[in-house]
Amino acid sequence: MPDYDGVVSGVILYKYLSKFTDNLELKYTERSQGHTSNNIIHQIDDDTDLYIAVDSSSNDVAPLKYLADKGIDCLVIDHHTIQEHNPYAIIVNPQLEECQYPNKDASGGLLVYKVCKVLDDYLGTEYADEYIDLAGFAVAADMMDMRNMENRYYYKNALINIHHKGMKMLFKEMGKDPKNLYGLDFAFGVSPAITAATRADNIKLAIDFLLCDDEMKLKKYVKELVKLNERRKEIQAEAIDRLKPNIDEADKVIILYDPTIGKGYNGLVSQDISKLYSRPVIVLGDGEEVNVYAGSFRGLENEFSMMELLQNCKFAHYGAGHDGAGGTAVYSHEIDKLRHELNAKLANWKPDNSLYYDLEIDCRDVTEELINDIQEFYRVSGRNFTPGKFKIINLFVADKKLIGKSNNTVKIDCDNIIAMKFKTDEEYYNSVPVFCSIEAIGTLNINTWIQYKPRYKVNKYLQLFLEDYIVAN
Repeated sequence: MPDYDGVVSGVILYKYLSKFTDNLELKYTERSQGHTSNNIIHQIDDDTDLYIAVDSSSNDVAPLKYLADKGIDCLVIDHHTIQEHNPYAIIVNPQLEECQYPNKDASGGLLVYKVCKVLDDYLGTEYADEYIDLAGFAVAADMMDMRNMENRYYYKNALINIHHKGMKMLFKEMGKDPKNLYGLDFAFGVSPAITAATRADNIKLAIDFLLCDDEMKLKKYVKELVKLNERRKEIQAEAIDRLKPNIDEADKVIILYDPTIGKGYNGLVSQDISKLYSRPVIVLGDGEEVNVYAGSFRGLENEFSMMELLQNCKFAHYGAGHDGAGGTAVYSHEIDKLRHELNAKLANWKPDNSLYYDLEIDCRDVTEELINDIQEFYRVSGRNFTPGKFKIINLFVADKKLIGKSNNTVKIDCDNIIAMKFKTDEEYYNSVPVFCSIEAIGTLNINTWIQYKPRYKVNKYLQLFLEDYIVAN
């Protein structure tokens, strides 16, 4: 359970089963140890009756055979791609070929919640819905397809009906109103903060936070999560700056090696670089075996499955996870061979650097009412249903500032709209013209904050989260 979805899966099941017995234990491995049962089976006592693996282990034939041979029953509740026949466990996974469950894009947390609902039906209880909000957030955190109506239902329910006291506190700490949440509030705030603990190999903090009901302890956990999230941002920014000079834009798939980033951050760095260069990215570190590099990939799901591509590569040891996000490994002396192999397989594919937008709007027509309508339409957003992008014309740049702890955010004052460019640098800041008109593409939102001194006041301004701009003719 090394990520948000895995932690939530474990927490939901533990809380639910605790309603019936105290004869259970919540076991876990840190993110750097991997996403399988291999590193945990030796923690399982011989007198255990039932071992339940969540958000993993569908393909863990050997470790589950090890437990089954000891007489321990095994249950797997998972949603990852199945590559191995596993006869040593009862497997609940919509990816099973014979499974008729229609939602093939359910997250691990949602599936655990559904299993608990079935148990409620059998036992005549009503406990599962106490955790329905955690299940909905798990769908979004694990980037499940938001065109799927069941996923949308549970995510929207989570956004408008939070039960978890700690989640409410964390949203407030990040300046969001728990009574009026949008998908981006979770995706770019709370989700990364909780996952930051798992990426720092402090999964216990994430578990303790989600299990806790004590207000004083929750305040402490929230502060720790926010602090870890800030450090996570710094690590990402530093890694990208360090890796940029090593990128060959002629490659169809960017492959980078840096053993200092850490297993918990390889995927995030891959994702950021993939967005910058509009192509798949693999970021590798040192693997567990000598002369093996292992790490994470991020692909372009709307164009092809990066996971399947790696599975068909001679020099990639494996491709695991999801179509657009997962892990792989390669021998250190064969990294260039893998690069050439990927370039050859994608010889006819061209990265699309185009910027697309949904509608052109004159800046004078952008109002608080318009943005509220847009935000309501895109309240439930995520993979394959992203917030609308708009081309805003007749913007006049009056001023600009370089802000943020790492000086990686550019704030552009365009009279009635403030344009914000995140995860950038001083070079981008210097390129932004002042005292001229621009046309810009991005997502619209409203920044709201409360001023308490010298008197109480609610402040608002219209924002454009900037993708890019051109100087108007």
